[in-house]
Amino acid sequence: KVAAAALPKQPRPNPNIGVHEEAKGVEHYSLQATNRAHASGVAAIAHHPSKPIVATASDDCTWKMWTVPQGELVMSGDGHADWLSSIEFHPHGSHLATGSGDSTVKLWDFRAAACSATFSDHTQAVWDVAWHDLGDFVVSASMDHTAKLWDCIAGKCRSTFRGHVDSINSVCFQPFSENICTGSGDKTVSLWDC
Repeated sequence: KVAAAALPKQPRPNPNIGVHEEAKGVEHYSLQATNRAHASGVAAIAHHPSKPIVATASDDCTWKMWTVPQGELVMSGDGHADWLSSIEFHPHGSHLATGSGDSTVKLWDFRAAACSATFSDHTQAVWDVAWHDLGDFVVSASMDHTAKLWDCIAGKCRSTFRGHVDSINSVCFQPFSENICTGSGDKTVSLWDC
């Protein structure tokens, strides 16, 4: 039997509160590099949490990781049956989550260089994905008017959030809490307590 992950019951203190960094003055902005990344349009991009790497998701049904600013290909993945709409790094940088027009969310393990989980409970395209800051949960937003909370340890859907009357286009976790925020084509933003 696979153990299930547990969301924290109380919000945790945000370690970034009170941290002050002096803004760096920029004289001017300039283009550093441009790379031909995919065979079709790039739909989403995400920065690695600690390394100079970006990941891209494309309409060509693939994701790729690149060094910054050199633009050297580090790794790529395919396995979705339709375009990719979203991509997000695990908080520790060890995995990626991708959402797709094939109605699935996939988790990609860098050590195994393979897809480690596919979540397929949505009935329409997945527009967005986001990791919980502890890394045990992913939340997804779908055209099927739902958001789903995925337990990455148990490999299953823990909760389905219903209430929007149009596609849910965006989703995020409130940092250091168990709250989820969704934005929808129905012109509303909802806050959910999981």
